[in-house]
Amino acid sequence: MATLTAHDWVRAAARRLAADGVDAVRVEPLAKELGVSKGSFYWHFPDRAALLGALLVYWRDAGTAGVITQVEQAAGDDPARRLHRLVRLAFAHADRGFDGAVRAWAAREERARTVVQEIDEVRVAYLVRLLTDAEAPQPELRAAVVYRTLLGEYAMRHAGSPALREDAVDALADWALSR
Repeated sequence: MATLTAHDWVRAAARRLAADGVDAVRVEPLAKELGVSKGSFYWHFPDRAALLGALLVYWRDAGTAGVITQVEQAAGDDPARRLHRLVRLAFAHADRGFDGAVRAWAAREERARTVVQEIDEVRVAYLVRLLTDAEAPQPELRAAVVYRTLLGEYAMRHAGSPALREDAVDALADWALSR
């Protein structure tokens, strides 16, 4: 029998959520997928609700804190370079379905909705900070446009549309930075 961590369960739940929605995140099918008994799950989580809570933390950490860390480490001190890096990373990850699945879940459940709203505020605030640091005019307005464009990209990719071309993503970042 494989020895799994709580993180293994959360990653499996994230894959299931992205593929089939929150209703598909169930202990028994996840245990079968992972090749373990349900007892392995209960070693790490008291119940499904705890797994769903951990899944929201994972979404927050991987999709926000992790991305911000990547941007800050890779792009240095130049805010324009950081904005371009952020936009490219965010649009590159739009096809994974995880963010869209969390948002669909948030449309149905208050706990997920609260976390999504909090994370949206953090993400937009980071964009505003980058735009402010780059001395772009109307940083709040431009951050909102960039972020909502990204959310539209998530929705379109989830529905099967092709990815926005990289030159269009760069043009969006250039527009946001323009004076």
